[in-house]
Amino acid sequence: MSKLIKVSVEIGYELHTITLKNDEWKKIKNGERFTKELESYYEGEAFTYIFDFNNKEPNNPNITLVVTYDDADGFIGNVEDAMVNEEE
Repeated sequence: MSKLIKVSVEIGYELHTITLKNDEWKKIKNGERFTKELESYYEGEAFTYIFDFNNKEPNNPNITLVVTYDDADGFIGNVEDAMVNEEE
């Protein structure tokens, strides 16, 4: 059976959650760069949130998760700082 992994970050006062397949999660855990978009709302307005895992930027080599929306940073940290829930 395939696992689904939900990664949630708080942006503003709301949680935004992306669902990953097991093979996508394995890539992330292996340190590979992976991006996925999420269409979601904040205070009634639609946004596209981009979850960018393992983007090794020179200024932040230890950061493993950045979530952006409309050219703004919503979350900058590590996957361990997000809420991760593995479901079967």
